[in-house]
Amino acid sequence: MTEDTAVLPRKLSSRRVGRSPLPDLELIGENFGRILEDDLRPILKTTIGALILDCEITKLADVLERIPVPSMLGVVETDSTDRMALINIGSELVYHIVDMRMGGDPTTAPPVTTRSFTAIDAQLCMDVFDAVLRSFATAVVESLGVPLETSFRVAGHKQDINTVRIAPKSADVMLISASLDIGEAARSGDFDLIMPLSILDVLRAALMQTSVTDHVAPNDLWLLQMRKCAAEAEVPLHGILHRKSLPLAEIEALEVGHVLRLPRSALSQVSLVQAMGTEHEAPLATGRLGAYEGEKVVKLTDPPAARITDDLTRLLRLPDE
Repeated sequence: MTEDTAVLPRKLSSRRVGRSPLPDLELIGENFGRILEDDLRPILKTTIGALILDCEITKLADVLERIPVPSMLGVVETDSTDRMALINIGSELVYHIVDMRMGGDPTTAPPVTTRSFTAIDAQLCMDVFDAVLRSFATAVVESLGVPLETSFRVAGHKQDINTVRIAPKSADVMLISASLDIGEAARSGDFDLIMPLSILDVLRAALMQTSVTDHVAPNDLWLLQMRKCAAEAEVPLHGILHRKSLPLAEIEALEVGHVLRLPRSALSQVSLVQAMGTEHEAPLATGRLGAYEGEKVVKLTDPPAARITDDLTRLLRLPDE
């Protein structure tokens, strides 16, 4: 193996993790626990204590290997990105949630029965999933002091972690692990909130935009110059024909002359994305591959995303407009 081909395995074996895009992650975790206690009391109709066990940035692979089967897994979607997050409610906590919602006694702690979960169990846990997401969003707003327009929702339930894929296993994620004490008998169980840093990047960008005031004096020459520079700044755009996954062994064996097959739809479904660094992309529009005046071109078939154009318009608007 040459030095160049050895780079990929070396990068994959690296265990370094990134930094949280959100400041004061520990403060967010503390506020999250406090807010969650208030949100869960009317749902479980008893006293709730939330203890934050971990609030850190780690590798997704390290988190997944610690999740047992069965667990109640809620796959989380957000309206700001196509990346997904995950809530893992341990089997003991699921048992207590279901029992309490079915009229269980908060002054007793019956022995936990481990079993596969039913659709009824998942539905009874739905309000708890929603409370976790709502409490996290509120904690971010309280900690950073600006409103958060992004919303989260549970898109589906799983029991086997091997059937869930929210990001590459080498991805960096925020992990908030907590233990809940329920009722006077202190029934207990743990859960995890697992969120890729790519989602936190989107949250940070939205918060930074919200925190910038639009009330600027029309004679602010510094702001005029900064917006002029921003309008002239070049942003790399990538036209992506198709995304394909290959086993690592096949990638290592690639040589000149190898053919990678693409679907016929690739020519008519070119994704135009803004490339922000080496890890983050923002979808801009879609188009089809063609030719014009002897050169390859991409012709847009759909308008750019309204959210992006609205943000750009607001960012580049002059103070007197």
